[in-house]
Amino acid sequence: MAGILLESGIVLVPLAFIAIYVIVASNVLLTVVGLAAAVAVAVTARLRYHYSSGARADLVVIGKDGGQDERPKPKHVPDAGGSDRDNDGFREIVRDAQAHCDGDGETIHRSGALLSETVTTESTRYDKDLYGHALSYDHRCFYIGGQPTWVLAADFDYWRLPIVAASAESEEKPAAGITDAWRRALLQLQALGFNAVRIRFHWGFHSPSKGKYDFAGARDVEALLVLCEELGILVIACVGPFIGSDVQGGGFPFWLIQRDHIRLRHLWRSGIKVWDDRFAAAEAEWYDKIISILVGHEVVTKNARGRGCILVVQLDNHLNARGLLGLPLALQDETRLMARMARERILRLPLVTNNLVWPGDFSGVSTRVWAYIEQKLYAYRIIKEPYRANISGFTVRDIDSTPVNADAVIQTTRGDNVPMMALELGGSSSTQGSSFSDQIESALSQGLSALSLHGFFQRCGPGNFDSPVRTLHSDSEYGAAAEDGTLTADAKAARLVLHAARALERQVAASDLAGSRPWILRADRPVVRGVSVSTLSGSAVQVRRQWEHGDVKKGSQLGIVAFVDGRKMPADSERELAFMFSLADAPVLGKGCSFALTGTLGPRKRGIFAANILVGERARKDPLALIASSKEIYARVALAGGSEAWVCAEESVQSGQLFFLGECRVSGHAEVELVDVEHAKGHKFSFVIPKPGPGIFEVASSSGISATVVLVDQQALDTLTVAYSSYDRQLATDDLNPLLPSAAAWGADNLTASSANTIDILLTSANAGNRVVALAQHQPQLGSAALQTAADSGPVYGTHALLWHFVAKCANGPSLITGVEGFERRTTGWDSLPWKLLPTMADLETMDEINIMSWQRDLGTFAYQATDLGFNASHVLYRCQVRLKPRHITSRSILLQLNVRHRCTLWVNGLNMSGHQTFHTRAAAAGSLSGYIESLRTPGASAGADRWGGTATYDVSGAMRLSGAEDEEGALNEVLIVVESFGVGTQADGDNDARAPRGLISAYWHGFNFVGEDHDDSEIHDHEHDRRTEQMRAKWEICGVDVTKLQNPFNSSGFPDEESQAGWTAAVEHPLVYPEWSTRVQLDPDSGVQWLRWQLPATVDTLVHDAVWLRVRGKAIVYIWANDILLFKHRPEASESRVQLRGGIRNQAAVDNVRVMMYGWAEDASAASGASSRATIPVELSIVSGDGEVSESPADQ
Repeated sequence: MAGILLESGIVLVPLAFIAIYVIVASNVLLTVVGLAAAVAVAVTARLRYHYSSGARADLVVIGKDGGQDERPKPKHVPDAGGSDRDNDGFREIVRDAQAHCDGDGETIHRSGALLSETVTTESTRYDKDLYGHALSYDHRCFYIGGQPTWVLAADFDYWRLPIVAASAESEEKPAAGITDAWRRALLQLQALGFNAVRIRFHWGFHSPSKGKYDFAGARDVEALLVLCEELGILVIACVGPFIGSDVQGGGFPFWLIQRDHIRLRHLWRSGIKVWDDRFAAAEAEWYDKIISILVGHEVVTKNARGRGCILVVQLDNHLNARGLLGLPLALQDETRLMARMARERILRLPLVTNNLVWPGDFSGVSTRVWAYIEQKLYAYRIIKEPYRANISGFTVRDIDSTPVNADAVIQTTRGDNVPMMALELGGSSSTQGSSFSDQIESALSQGLSALSLHGFFQRCGPGNFDSPVRTLHSDSEYGAAAEDGTLTADAKAARLVLHAARALERQVAASDLAGSRPWILRADRPVVRGVSVSTLSGSAVQVRRQWEHGDVKKGSQLGIVAFVDGRKMPADSERELAFMFSLADAPVLGKGCSFALTGTLGPRKRGIFAANILVGERARKDPLALIASSKEIYARVALAGGSEAWVCAEESVQSGQLFFLGECRVSGHAEVELVDVEHAKGHKFSFVIPKPGPGIFEVASSSGISATVVLVDQQALDTLTVAYSSYDRQLATDDLNPLLPSAAAWGADNLTASSANTIDILLTSANAGNRVVALAQHQPQLGSAALQTAADSGPVYGTHALLWHFVAKCANGPSLITGVEGFERRTTGWDSLPWKLLPTMADLETMDEINIMSWQRDLGTFAYQATDLGFNASHVLYRCQVRLKPRHITSRSILLQLNVRHRCTLWVNGLNMSGHQTFHTRAAAAGSLSGYIESLRTPGASAGADRWGGTATYDVSGAMRLSGAEDEEGALNEVLIVVESFGVGTQADGDNDARAPRGLISAYWHGFNFVGEDHDDSEIHDHEHDRRTEQMRAKWEICGVDVTKLQNPFNSSGFPDEESQAGWTAAVEHPLVYPEWSTRVQLDPDSGVQWLRWQLPATVDTLVHDAVWLRVRGKAIVYIWANDILLFKHRPEASESRVQLRGGIRNQAAVDNVRVMMYGWAEDASAASGASSRATIPVELSIVSGDGEVSESPADQ
């Protein structure tokens, strides 16, 4: 905000003087003209800078030798030399800071390598003429191999999975356990109905230190892309470098954030961007590494597995966001550079950006005004041509509550016959919007052809990946699919929406709103041209019609799909509705209706209903034509001879009717009513009306083409999985339609199915023994021994040629917990830690300079932040040792003022003094003016500007020691401060916050004075300056973990002894034995930081993937590791936390080594019964399996 005001002031202040002069002259007309001219000049200057950002034609490369060093000096005052530094012991800390923050002698040379020519929209466009046969698109959808395709994706953050630290740095390929975990996670998403994932490639995860890149083991993204190709999953590749505001530093590596002479995202101040060649060069280095991997996996490329999997490449994230009053924040050359770098590296796919806007902004006045102004400025050659990527993507917060007109969006963003993509579609509890299922259904009904659900896959929050705004949120914020395989009700509803949409993909993917074009087609057969629903308003029924894909006269599809929203109906979901259809070139019965079907909407009060479906159109026979249906179809499975099998809900779940062309035959054991009618110029039709109850029946035409309908109950729908065909359509067998799935299955949770007609199950105790029914022409293959062929066909469907019956293997035992071994405990030894002397500003100034300083607080401010030293892990430790004599005391109270980010815990001479937290989650909307003002007003902002306030004062008088009168050395007092950081800022949009202060910012002593000790202080011996010497003579030390020296910089607590093997002893608390373990640890706050560890032995049954949880209760900070992976952080504010130790999608380790760190505040401690009892914090630890419930309270040992 301050930056925006400063930028505007540069232009407006001179004009303001002119306006004041005019006002003084009392000339109203000149006043109005002057103000208008001032605004016009300010806007023109701002936009001109936006489009001419300073990226010169001869863009940058990095050189080490020669040339003139143009690098600005880093902010830090001291250098590594100088006698004062050496004598005070600061040389080591200064050298460390310079190693992290300085430019390492970098020199900028200009080579003309990247932007030697002006980068225009045309110069980086996707070449449809050359690659359109493999991948094309228009404003309706994408076409892969000529087939219309919806891109239904969920974010898949491979670096968030808790296997990321499991591989050794020397591994060239990921271990089998890592690949298996990826496979299980992707299969889970595929089983829910997704055909794509958005993968955000994390620069900081792959580059722990400058010049070092790691793509091996768990970072082998090429192996991940190969796996996606094998599974037939499309990929939206987000290459960054900024990947999102939910990640520390937005995904930038810590070594880049620490170099304060580089302007991240070219941000000089919040809201002001100034082009930085060094940042552009760093981007180029990252693109060199990541794009070289992607080019072999493009969907336009053929490889050993068929087509590649990457559909589009997303450049950066939220780059084209607009600020105050719609002013653009990004520099045009930012996007130009990234697009050109992608093309220079032989990347051929469409390039897409993700704009941070809300749906309402598309029609907002400011958006339209700026679009008009930009067009006029370009027309008069005041600015360069506005650059546009091939496709504009958007972050859509809540498309369900705020509908979007896709055509209006494309017009506003000057799209050129391109689809609209919601690359971050909000939903569930992660926003204030509707559920994921509602968001998906609303997006598809409004014409979005590609979407990705941000946060659909539940995150357990391993390591330190989360940004400050996410750190304090529990994993329940992401309420859909979890890594243990469980699904919420929202996820199950989203599964049905995705299945219903994909069943009708060919009918609706390449479609427009029915009212957007007049009906001018004539067909040789009756076709539906319009749909309405009684008692529902027109806005509640969105009808989409496919116009141009196929030839109607040759019998191809002319699809109609109606999206019906009945959530605002006054009655419940069981109310029967009348679906009224109008036929082309046919008489009507009234209100434009040719015939009507009745039906209900089911539990979710919404529905997707089809018309004009041709079964067997690829066969050389007359197809079976479904004219209309008021029954939702959730899966369409290919059968021999061009026939199909459909999965629908039985009547008690969702009732409806089917309307076929011609006289049809119906057979099967389900009870069905068949009514033949004649209508529309002599054509005959068949009404098929199912009766309540599960069952199966077949509807056949005179040519032999049939549709087999399987009616299933709600439990089957909640577990339905479909073996969709691969996007490259290469897996068809016999005469099955390669565009349709080969199988569907239901009956148990955690079922998966692949395009190779293979089904499998993630076996748990909950689904063990469950009966599984598969629908397929040929018997599906079983992916593992977890599924077995059933001995009988079961009572529901009986024996049928298309139904295959299986049963999930029974588990050998009720629990995976067989005991706990090696339960040990230790305490962090403060003296054994690697402390380094940390200078304050008082230490870096001469005595004469101190005399003229105006702010006392500057003296207590530390010269280096924790991040300047590479201490970007969760904790940073500080120590101050002071020797006091009675004559030093100048006040009744000894006070210590601390300013920290974000949470500190204080010990004085071994006594816990509790602590405080300086952290504020912005309540106002991100990017709003009130949000900026709120950040400026409140210290510890989670995002955006953070003022340096937030100091807390501690009265430590009772804990301090004084020496006797004869003691010449003085009594030693030791102060220990543990500061927990919630992560660095994200540098999102216009926020310049990645280098906001972290750790202990300043420390001020009050109440004692060292005047006269060890040196002559006579020059400053007066009342005004006495108190300042306290800061000079109190020496502070720091220690932590330099994350740039770790293989995984996001996997440390910050305690240097976190992996120590010394000091462990058998714990006093003894765990309970099988079948469950629970204990209560009495945590003494004065004892410092406590550690526990134990081992969970091998499981009884390796096929069973039951989740094993560690449940934590207590008002303490608790960090949990399993197999050296930092899994979870429990906070005192949480009444209970659960973290998964094993099971689910994770690989089954022979032995799980669990480690726990804990500490707390004295104010949260309570004394047990008995006057002599010490106050402790009870921390309950319980290891449970299954649903995580414990039948009895933990024992107090």
